[in-house]
Amino acid sequence: MKIATPEQLQNWFAFLRTQKLPLEVSSKRWVKSRTDPQNRYLFGVCYPPIAEVMGYTVDDVHEWVCGQFFGWVDRKVPKTPNNPHGLESVPFRRTTTDENGKRDVIDPARFGQLLDSVVFPIAAKCGAFIPETYSEAA
Repeated sequence: MKIATPEQLQNWFAFLRTQKLPLEVSSKRWVKSRTDPQNRYLFGVCYPPIAEVMGYTVDDVHEWVCGQFFGWVDRKVPKTPNNPHGLESVPFRRTTTDENGKRDVIDPARFGQLLDSVVFPIAAKCGAFIPETYSEAA
C-alpha cells in the first residue's frame, strides 16, 4: 500500500488504533518499480526471440540476463560427475528480488539500463530481432 499524503497517513494511523493487539506492522520507503508493461515487454517481446535463436527457454535467458547485469555468485550444490566441485553460478539478484530473496523490484530507469546493456546487445549478437520500444498501454 502506498501512503502519499498526510491525510492518508492519518487515516492509516486511525485504522491501526481500531485493531486488536498484538499487531505486526512494517513499512518502508515507497519507490516506483518497473511497470507491468515493461515486464510484459521483457518476457513477451525481448526474451522469446532470443530464446528461440539460442535454443534456450525464456527462463534460462532471464537467469543469464540477471547474472550478466547484477553479477554472479557461486552457490554450493551436491557434487555430480559433471560438477565435481559442487558449485553453480547464480545471479546475485533478480529483477524482482534482492540478493536475500526479498521482494525488491527494480525501478524503471534500472530496467532501461538492463535492456540497453544486456538484452539489446545479446539480441543483436545472436541475430534476434527485438523492437527497441515498448508501449505503456501494452
